[in-house]
Amino acid sequence: MASPAAAYDDPAHAYVTNIDDDTVSVIDTKTNAVTTTIPVGDYPIGVAITPKGDRAYVANDLDDTMSVIDTKTNTVTTTVPTGGNGPGHLAITPNGQRIYVTNASSDNVSVISTGTNAVITTIPAGDLPNGVAITPSGQRAYVTNLNSGTVSVIDTKTNTVTTTIPVGTWPRGVAFTLNGERAYVANQLDNTVSVIDTKTNTVTTTIPVGDEPNGVAITPQTVAERNSSNSPTSS
Repeated sequence: MASPAAAYDDPAHAYVTNIDDDTVSVIDTKTNAVTTTIPVGDYPIGVAITPKGDRAYVANDLDDTMSVIDTKTNTVTTTVPTGGNGPGHLAITPNGQRIYVTNASSDNVSVISTGTNAVITTIPAGDLPNGVAITPSGQRAYVTNLNSGTVSVIDTKTNTVTTTIPVGTWPRGVAFTLNGERAYVANQLDNTVSVIDTKTNTVTTTIPVGDEPNGVAITPQTVAERNSSNSPTSS
């Protein structure tokens, strides 16, 4: 089973995590062919690429690690313990200096330096933290908490939760508009998307969508939402 993919501004390759194979497939986006397969950790889920495109980071759920991939050689250069249990998803700050990793089994978020590949701190979140996205300004990280039905808002300067926003049931994916003024959250078990005003950190509207919405991504002017028929899990 494949998990989310990531690509960067140079549209040469996409990186896809394969959770049952413990690998990452690298796809040439010009030919749409798999060019190589990279062994990583146990049950890889989330993947993110640095703004420069020189490294890919993979969260390995079942061995509590993060694999660091050199995108020039497509090899794992190091494997980093996340400092939490059940890492599933991750996001990189716009300056490329820090990674925020959700640890579903330990109910916290790890902050990892891309310069040292060391854990800077772990931040308590809600019950079963899952999705994570960082505002375009890099000032805040928003984390969806599956079992709490909430979003934790983290100040990336202090690495503390400044507020917790109630959303729908079993929130998963989260994404921002390009100006960072709104966040969209896919609520899997009530088939809705919550729209959050990021200035007030309140839900301004709730949108009914299809069955079991999971991921969400923003185009320059519209929101694209992906539905999943998978059974809900903690990762």
